[in-house]
Amino acid sequence: MKKIILMKILIFLFLLFPSFSLAQTSLWSVKKNMDTVYIGGTIHLLRKSDYPLPPAFDAAYNDSDVIYFETDLNELNQPSIQNSIISKMTLKNGEKLSSLLSKQTYKELEDFAASRGVNLKDYDQFKPAMILLTLTVMELQSMGINTDGVDKFYLTKALKDKKPLGKLEGVDKHLNYMSSMGEGNEDKFIRQSLKDFNRTKKYFSRIIKAWRMGSTGALYKLFVKDLKKKFPQLYFSLLVERNNNWVPVIQSMFENDDTEFVLVGVAHLIGADGVLQQLRRKGYKVKQLK
Repeated sequence: MKKIILMKILIFLFLLFPSFSLAQTSLWSVKKNMDTVYIGGTIHLLRKSDYPLPPAFDAAYNDSDVIYFETDLNELNQPSIQNSIISKMTLKNGEKLSSLLSKQTYKELEDFAASRGVNLKDYDQFKPAMILLTLTVMELQSMGINTDGVDKFYLTKALKDKKPLGKLEGVDKHLNYMSSMGEGNEDKFIRQSLKDFNRTKKYFSRIIKAWRMGSTGALYKLFVKDLKKKFPQLYFSLLVERNNNWVPVIQSMFENDDTEFVLVGVAHLIGADGVLQQLRRKGYKVKQLK
């Protein structure tokens, strides 16, 4: 695999470039008759310097009655949910991370973790997703990417404005998807992730620019193409299956008089299996906004 794919899985990336008022952005309107649903591709973590967001996002928010996220972010942020996260991330039946990986892969992961001040033995009872999430956050922080992203920004704004909130999937199901990454293919998953870490800084500028300008072709190449080819099972579980589950929820939004604003990771929106293409095939009018 030649490009970063793990970053999409764990954090769905970050913003670097300024706004281009004449360029498209990762925001679409979906219409049926006179009803509109806005769908925005999001970045989950940002730097302070990455604000303000593209003006089109604020325009969609202001025009909307209900704001939808991938899951219930309020519940996900509650301290009480931490026990559930730990439980889902913990290996069962006495399994250990060290026993799931080859000796070579474990050593490479151990060395990389140690270079970041992390003792891999502390993660031996956890699934690969736990250590990779930890290392990912550390890598991003080292690049100055430690500010709440698009989703949290609009969650905070909606709570302040008392706008109703919606979700596309429950927190329990959301955590199941995240915690099961790499299952059955742990060795390959870890080895590819380590390669991605070494290329993170190099590829960020390309990915971020593509997101900011709504370049779906570039986003597909950077996110989806290699994931689909090299990790088809992961591609199906993290993208296709969830997209298939979300589309009927979005369709149901056209059964009322509200205008909804749906915010999901941008990789869910692109490609033949993406949410937008599925809606096009079902006869909805989809337009990318500026």
